Formats: sequence, C-alpha cells, structure tokens
Amino acid sequence: MVLDLLAIDTETTGVAWDDEAFMISVATPHKTYVFDKRELHDAEWFDIISDVTIDLGKADRIIMHNAKFDMQKLMRLGIPYHVFVDKFEDTQAMAHLIDEHQPTGLKYLASSYLGLSTDEDEVLKVWRRKNKMKKEDGYYPIPNEILAPYAAKDAEFTLQLYTDFTKRLHNDLLPLYEIEKRLTLSLLRIEAQGMQVDREYVTRKRKEYGDRIYKLKSRIGELAGKEFNPQSHQQVLAALQERGFVVSSTSKDALSQVDDELAGLIVELREANKIKSTYFDALDTEAKNSILHPNFRQHGTRTGRMSSGAAEA
Repeated sequence: MVLDLLAIDTETTGVAWDDEAFMISVATPHKTYVFDKRELHDAEWFDIISDVTIDLGKADRIIMHNAKFDMQKLMRLGIPYHVFVDKFEDTQAMAHLIDEHQPTGLKYLASSYLGLSTDEDEVLKVWRRKNKMKKEDGYYPIPNEILAPYAAKDAEFTLQLYTDFTKRLHNDLLPLYEIEKRLTLSLLRIEAQGMQVDREYVTRKRKEYGDRIYKLKSRIGELAGKEFNPQSHQQVLAALQERGFVVSSTSKDALSQVDDELAGLIVELREANKIKSTYFDALDTEAKNSILHPNFRQHGTRTGRMSSGAAEA
C-alpha cells in the first residue's frame, strides 16, 4: 500500500515556548506550498490553519524534523494534539538512531544522505549579511521572497529524508524508535504543563548574588587595581605573577591550588556570576506568569541522556 505522506515545517518568531509560528511549509510527494501569516489577513490565516488541519487529518504519516518543536508551534495555532498522536514521524529521531555520532541538523543530513544542497540557504545568508543581521535575530524580519523558498526546501528535505531513513533504520531499532516517539509526546505534555517558579525567591536570590558580586569585584579591584579584568586570562596571570605566584592556567582547578586571596576571590566571583546568570537571571527572564516551560533536548547526546535549554527550530 502506498502511504499518503505529508511533511510539515514551521518558521517562528523565536524558539521560546510562547513564540508563534508565522510561516507553515507543507510538502507532499506531488507538491509543496508555503503559507505566510505576514502576507495574509487574520481571517485568511485562520482559513489556512483550518485547511492545514484537514490535510494533516487525511495524511497517513505526518513527517517533521524535530517533531516536538513543530507540534508545539502548530498546536499553539489551534491544530489539535490528536491529529499528530498516532501518525507523526521524526526524521531527527531517526537520524540519531541510525548514527548517534552524527549531527542531526536538517541541512547536514540532506547533504550527507541525499547529496542535496540548496541555493535558498545561501540566498538567506547573503540577505542577512547585507542587512547586518545575525542568525540570532530570527526569521521574522526576513521577507517572504527570501524566506518562503528556504522554508519550502526544509519541508521537501524532511519528506525525502524520511523516505531514505525508512530504508536505513534497521528492524531491531524500530521498537526503540517507537519508544522515542512516545517519549516525545510525554515531553510535549510535560513542557506544556510547565513548572511553577517562586518569583519572590528568584528576585531575592538575584539581589543576594548581585550584592555579593559587587563586593567581590570591589575587593578584587583593591588587590589588583581598578582596571583589572578578572575575566582576562592574561591579566589574571600577570596579577598573580606580581604577587609571587607563577601559574600557567587560570582554570578553577589551577587557581584553587594557589594560596592567595586574589586567586580565591576570582574563583568565587566566577561561580557567583555563573549561578546568577545561568539560573536566577534565566529563570527571571524565561518564566512567564511564574510558569517556566522547559525545552528538553531529546536527541542531543551520544549517551542518550537529555538536556534542557533553548529549543532548535
């Protein structure tokens, strides 16, 4: 039986939980089409979402690359969860099972397995350079005539990779692939539920660490000079040498072996900066309405463990 395959991809205003999809690209074995909210009235966009939902319902298989991300964005547009549950496929998960050592980026896989590249990708890079924009600025500012062809290729590559990967994925890996898909759905629900954050505690700890960092910098300045930069490898080496300690590294382990107040304060400052910025500042920024929606990276390591951090579109 020939299955009715449909690949779908989204371009979004960002990668955080509540960022929205503004472009949808769909590829079938017969055609590819792209919808851009920026080019449509609200009523037209609503009709497009309804039509896409119907197409997804008719498909035998819905193929995505990093399915959890696209499902979350499509569900925010109003496409029901049940549309995906029993028939979604994830080419990123398949790639990770085929070879856990390889990168799982879509363009890399299309080049490695299909021998395909895209001029659209280079056109997009040229536009960014010309307009002095970085990848971190996202896709939303990129005009339709540049972004739509790029998005179309993403959907087409995803569809072609699925066809190729179904032949490469060994039968003994299929049960594991099904487990990975069930895990994707579980993580999607966990992320949607979110985690409550005690904002008063976070605010208090940010202030405590801010005060501590200020005092540490002040004391370091007294010991090494006001223009001293404790983040500078060369300046730290020079300052310690002036105080009679010759070291070749400024790592935590190396500085912890130096019996000197300046070395100890630099280690303490680094740890305080890391805790404040990585945890408390990040929680303050990311938690909307005191709820943090995490992103669990399911296919990011060779060992199979997961991490949590910024999503990849």
